[in-house]
Amino acid sequence: MNMVMNRFEQFSFKRAFVALIMTALVFALMAPLSAKAAAADGTYNVDYTVLKDQTNETSRLDSYLTKPAQVTVANGKNVVRLTVKSSNLITAFKVEQNGVLQDATVVSTNTANNTRVVEFEVADLNVKVNAYAEITIPVIGYTGKYDVQLQFDEI
Repeated sequence: MNMVMNRFEQFSFKRAFVALIMTALVFALMAPLSAKAAAADGTYNVDYTVLKDQTNETSRLDSYLTKPAQVTVANGKNVVRLTVKSSNLITAFKVEQNGVLQDATVVSTNTANNTRVVEFEVADLNVKVNAYAEITIPVIGYTGKYDVQLQFDEI
C-alpha cells in the first residue's frame, strides 16, 4: 500500500510541476504579444475611424475628415494632424486632453478647398480618443452636436 501511495504522490507532484512549467511558458510567450512597443520617432500616415459615442459604429462625422491622419512621434509624444473637409460647416472640433475637451489647434486653412488642418496630442494611439464636433448647416437650420471617439490603426 505504501508503494502505491508513494507512486501516487510522485505522479501528482510531477503532474503539478509540468502544469506549472507549461503555464509559465504560455505567459512568457504571450507577454511580448500583448505589450505594444512605442513607435520610433518619425512621421507616419495612420488610418483611423470616427466612431459614434461609446460604440464601434462609424459616425457621420467620419465623412467630414480625410484619411489617413498624419502622426508625428517625437520624444514619446504623438501629435496627430487631421484635415477637416467642409470646414465652413464644422464650427467646433475638440479633442480630450487630460480629461477635458479642448479645441484642436488649427494649423492651416484653405478657403478655396474649404478645408482646414487641425492638430492635437494623443497620449496613447492604442486607446480610443474622445472628441466632439458641431456641424452647422445654416441653409436648412441644422446644428448637429457629435460626441465621438477617434480610433487609430497601428503605426
